Amino acid sequence: MSRTSAGSVSGSSSRSTLVLVQQDMMTVADVVAEEYGGRMPVFAVRNVDGQLGIVAARNKVDAVERLDEFANFEGCPIRELPELLLLLDVDDEGEFTLEQIGGEMDEVVRTFAYPLVKQALADVLDEEEAGERDPVDRGERAPAQQERIRKAVDAERERVRRKRTVEPRTERGREVKRQLDVPTSLVRKHERWVAQAILDGKEVPKDPRKRH
Repeated sequence: MSRTSAGSVSGSSSRSTLVLVQQDMMTVADVVAEEYGGRMPVFAVRNVDGQLGIVAARNKVDAVERLDEFANFEGCPIRELPELLLLLDVDDEGEFTLEQIGGEMDEVVRTFAYPLVKQALADVLDEEEAGERDPVDRGERAPAQQERIRKAVDAERERVRRKRTVEPRTERGREVKRQLDVPTSLVRKHERWVAQAILDGKEVPKDPRKRH
């Protein structure tokens, strides 16, 4: 399944124009939300491979459908975030890098999406404080500490399992879902669009991922 690729999001030492993204500055989400009488909530969805999708959407179903641009998040843990506060930068290659996450958002994301990593980092910090040492940069951690964090990251990539979800009603819908790896909600919408197009004598839409 072909999906739009995202730019790299990682730390960078180069400095250029900084971009501050905050929930009360989410122009696109605000414009869309006007159709529904209020601000769109922001959801975090934790995929089984360790990736975390963050998206402004009307509800949880809409969040999963919108994130299908990147991957299929159907059946994965999801929760609403209390805030969206990110500090982005642009590196020398023109790619976005993530510099900082807001404090409240960081706490919620780590607790919800990566609890094993959060605990490993807390254990390392406790060891440093017990040794009466100031917290060290991650590049200066002892090999045993680095290994503990690495194992926690590996465990997180195996921890989450996708919940069983409802299958499309028709055999054709189930075939489309298997072939394209898309959420059932998109397949069902596609089936309704197809039926309506046939009734109206219009061209039948072929891709359930396209919003008709």
